[in-house]
Amino acid sequence: MPRSHFTTSDSVLTRVTIDDENSYAAVVDPTNRWNGWVSPYLPLDSVRQLSADRMVAADKYGHATVDTIHVVDGGVDLEGAPSVVVLHIRWQYILEEGPVAVTSVIAPTEDGLYGIGGWEWTWSISTWDCACSSWYYHEADPCPNCGGERPAAQEQEA
Repeated sequence: MPRSHFTTSDSVLTRVTIDDENSYAAVVDPTNRWNGWVSPYLPLDSVRQLSADRMVAADKYGHATVDTIHVVDGGVDLEGAPSVVVLHIRWQYILEEGPVAVTSVIAPTEDGLYGIGGWEWTWSISTWDCACSSWYYHEADPCPNCGGERPAAQEQEA
């Protein structure tokens, strides 16, 4: 799928979710949308968690209905940075198209972020509910309405 170029000028550190099941630290340009959905870029730790969560979903619902993400570790490079390959596999198309066509290598940006599922998955920016009955996107803190702070359970760093 074609995707727009990632720009950092309009981007925010936040958390993203698919169907409010799990939340992942991400960088998002809120204006870069596909059918209303955001296209996040995730740090490697978030990619690892997404990979684990997608495998749980594939085990539960079957690989024919769930794309999986795989992080293949290859030690470290000459500068000591991790050597990692991230793969996105779309299992539901494997019979018609074959393994090469359904597998994408996700290259990191210069900032080490991975664009996964952008312009293809239904990613949303995570929200939080304030005690004053208002809700806000994850990066809003404190509450613009009453000054309340985001709940500690949602304080995971982006």
